[in-house]
Amino acid sequence: MEKIKNTLSAKADLKSLFIELQPDNRVSTVMVVSYVPTDKDSFPVFMDLTARIAMDKEVIPDNLLLRFEGIPAKEIPFNSELLAKDNAEALRFIVSHGGITEDNSVSLRKVAFLKACQREMTTDNLRELDHSQGYTCFVSHEEAMEKARAGKPSKLFFTIAETSQGAKVFNDGLPGRRDFRNYLQSLADHFFSNSLQDVDSLRLYRIETTSKKMLELSGDTRQLIPVTHDGLEILKGYKPSVVFDMHPVGENLDRFVTTNSLELSSRNWNVMMLQDIAQRGYAHLSTDESFAYKKEFAPVDKGLREITRQRDLEREYPFEKKMEELQTAAKSMARTLLNIEGVRKEHRPIPPAVTIPDISNPPQKEITQASLSTPKPEPEKKVASKTKGQKETVKSKTASRKKQIKPKL
Repeated sequence: MEKIKNTLSAKADLKSLFIELQPDNRVSTVMVVSYVPTDKDSFPVFMDLTARIAMDKEVIPDNLLLRFEGIPAKEIPFNSELLAKDNAEALRFIVSHGGITEDNSVSLRKVAFLKACQREMTTDNLRELDHSQGYTCFVSHEEAMEKARAGKPSKLFFTIAETSQGAKVFNDGLPGRRDFRNYLQSLADHFFSNSLQDVDSLRLYRIETTSKKMLELSGDTRQLIPVTHDGLEILKGYKPSVVFDMHPVGENLDRFVTTNSLELSSRNWNVMMLQDIAQRGYAHLSTDESFAYKKEFAPVDKGLREITRQRDLEREYPFEKKMEELQTAAKSMARTLLNIEGVRKEHRPIPPAVTIPDISNPPQKEITQASLSTPKPEPEKKVASKTKGQKETVKSKTASRKKQIKPKL
């Protein structure tokens, strides 16, 4: 009976131990909780806690998060949830309980990356990061930052976004990636608004450099930087990696949102539908219930049904003419609603003015001081009078020329 009591007591005193281990095998953080076989939340809570602490630092360390479950309390070398002071004892515990494996360890950088991307901490999501280009760039950035902090030369990648309004510089760290995505989402949300007036294109550059100035510029992405700013002269030696057409046209917004995996606001969806109606008419959208202006186009819907019914009843019914009239009305209404929505107009540069010279009056000579003086009259030329015989000779020669050029009949 005593043996059964001891067995039940031992089972009731099982614990789960979570450890944050640094690359040099020092223990950063430990957490001890009661072991429950069905517990699926304790370790995710530990991952979230360590990730939030790490994300407040300049560089996220390449630490491992370890999980040991169902451990008798007396075997755990820690008696609190605070930092473990005896690292040697902690390492002996890790080795004696199976060591570090794929099943009981998770990279802190992976956890922080998923948290920054607002993705769930699942096994599948963690494994997918091994094939993620974005995660690879993030890890390279953290490793380069560690070298830079240690005084070693290191190159960093930067993404530079440039429009006619200015430029912004983003690094590959978690704050930089977050700010870059927020910037793209803001452009998508304001795609049709006047805040992007005269913005014809977005040019994205991908540059690797050791420039400390670029790292400094990437530290504050709240304001646009003039392209003439110190440090941005580097752009002269590069071509954009990608260029997005930012003219306020639905096709341009669709490409921008799709390529960058952004969200499309309901307002922009309605604007895109209005543009489509203004260009092609309303018939092909009559079944779209998500359209916010369904009520405004109700008369068009009714008219389409009516002329379709009349076409089936009357052989000579002018269906094409009636359809054209309805579509013309629908396109006009769509243009009116676009004006109410305040959609920015497509920017078209005004060509430079051309001066057309006035040829109605002959050009005047430049007036000089010399020309203001009274001109001297020219002496009269004496013309000798012709004699009667000379006049007759002239008439004879003229008549002779006329006779020569007279065409033959």
